[in-house]
Amino acid sequence: MVNSLNHPGGPADAETRALHVVLVLPTYLPETFGGAEQQSRKFAATLAARGVRVTLLAPRLAADTPRREERDGIEIIRFRLGNLPNLGGRHFPSFAVWSLRLAWWLWRRRDTYDIVHIIHGRLHAVGPLAGAKLAGRPALIKFGRGGYEFDIDTVNRKRLLGPQFAALIRKLTTGFIANSAQMLEDVKRHGIEPGRVHAIPNGVIMPDIEARTQRRGAGNTFLFMGRLDREKAIDIMLRAFASLGEDAPARLLIAGDGPREAELKALADELKVTGRVEFLGRVDDVTPLLRNSDFYLSTSLSEGMSNSMLEAMSFGVVPVVTRVSGVDDMVKDGTNGYLFEAGGVASCTEALKRAIATNTDDYAAMSKAARDTLAARFSMESVVERHLKLYASLPGTRAAGKR
Repeated sequence: MVNSLNHPGGPADAETRALHVVLVLPTYLPETFGGAEQQSRKFAATLAARGVRVTLLAPRLAADTPRREERDGIEIIRFRLGNLPNLGGRHFPSFAVWSLRLAWWLWRRRDTYDIVHIIHGRLHAVGPLAGAKLAGRPALIKFGRGGYEFDIDTVNRKRLLGPQFAALIRKLTTGFIANSAQMLEDVKRHGIEPGRVHAIPNGVIMPDIEARTQRRGAGNTFLFMGRLDREKAIDIMLRAFASLGEDAPARLLIAGDGPREAELKALADELKVTGRVEFLGRVDDVTPLLRNSDFYLSTSLSEGMSNSMLEAMSFGVVPVVTRVSGVDDMVKDGTNGYLFEAGGVASCTEALKRAIATNTDDYAAMSKAARDTLAARFSMESVVERHLKLYASLPGTRAAGKR
C-alpha cells in the first residue's frame, strides 16, 4: 500500500504506489498548537488511514524542533527559518528562503507526489504554488479566514509586492477550498471562477461519549481554546466577565498561549477577575477540559471555521460565540448555541447572561443539538471522503492509485 514510504526520494510506479499528497502549513506542532495545526494533523492522519501517503512540509524556528519525523503515518519535514514565512515586511528574507526551498523541493520530487495541498492562502503559499506549477502538479489552497481578514486580501495589503503576490496566488492555484458561506462571497469579490472553488467544511473526529443531561462544570464553566492574539479579542472576554459582577455563578478557563499572554494576564489583574479566570497556558490534551466545561466562549473578530469550536461542540459543549465567518454556518442562536456581535463588551456580556440563565432541560437539548450538528455535517470521515473525490477530479492527478 505504501511502498513509496520506504523510498521517499525516488520515483515510484504510478500504477502501484499510493496517492501521495503534500500538505503545506505555515506553522506546525510542536512550535504552534492552534486549531489549524490540530485540524491538519487529524485530517492528515485520517487520509493516511485511508491508504493515502501524506508528506507534511512546515517551517521550524527552534533548533531543537525535529527536522524530520514520522507521526500517525505522516512524514513530517521541517525547514529551518529565522521567522515565519507568511509575515513578509521586515521578515521578507524568511519568506524568500522558504519560497525558494519549497519550490526546489517540490520540483526535485515531482515524480513522487500527486497533489500539493496548501493550508491557508497567505504569503507562504507563493513558493509551493510556484513549485507545483514547475512540477506540473495541481495545487489546492484551503482558505483560513473570511471577511476583512480573507487570505487574499491580507496578502494584497502587504506593502512589499502584496498585489503581485495576491495575483500569483489567484493565477497559480488549481482549486480553492472554502469552508464558510462568507468565504464563498469573498472569492466572488476576487473574480475567481466558480469551477475552481469547492465548499468543504472542516472536520472533527466525534468522541464516544454519553449525552449530557446537565451542566458538567462547577456552576457555569466557560472554556476558550486558541492562540492569544489580537484576532481572538480576549480582552473583550475578560471585560465582559468583569461586568457580570463578582457574585456571578461563572468561571472562565483560557487554554492557549500567544503574543498577548502577558498583557491579558495584567488586564485580568486590573479587572480583579483572577479569582474567576484561569490562564492554563498551552494544553496538549484538551479532552479533560472539554468533558468538564459547560460552554465554549469565543470573542473572535474573524474566523474561517473554528476548529476549537467544532471540537467543543463534538463533546456537547454549548458554544457562546461571535457571529463571524464560518460560525453562523454551524451555530443557530438559541438552538445549539448562542451568538453575539463581535467587537463589543455589552453584546458579549448579554450572551454570557443568556447562557448562565439556561435551564437544565434547555441546556441538555442545546448540547444534544450541538453534537447532532457535528455528526450530521462535519465528521472527519465525510470531510476526508469529499477531499478524496476532489483530488481525483483535479487535472493531472491519478484517480486514486492503490488505496
